[in-house]
Amino acid sequence: MSNEINKYLMTLDGEIPTSYFLIISIGLTILSYLVYKKNGKSLEVYFLSVLTIIFYLSYFIVIFVGPR
Repeated sequence: MSNEINKYLMTLDGEIPTSYFLIISIGLTILSYLVYKKNGKSLEVYFLSVLTIIFYLSYFIVIFVGPR
């Protein structure tokens, strides 16, 4: 069992796949919407919205500029 885990961990090269940024962005969008529906405008909604924008921007920057 641990041998299989070591093989998997040794293949990681430190690069974050772009799909992670997109999945987190979509999740934050849904979470922001749900918190907004429950609490209305609040500090949490603004914080989640800013995080969502940052992750969407990160996704598009990685797609168009690419890692250097």
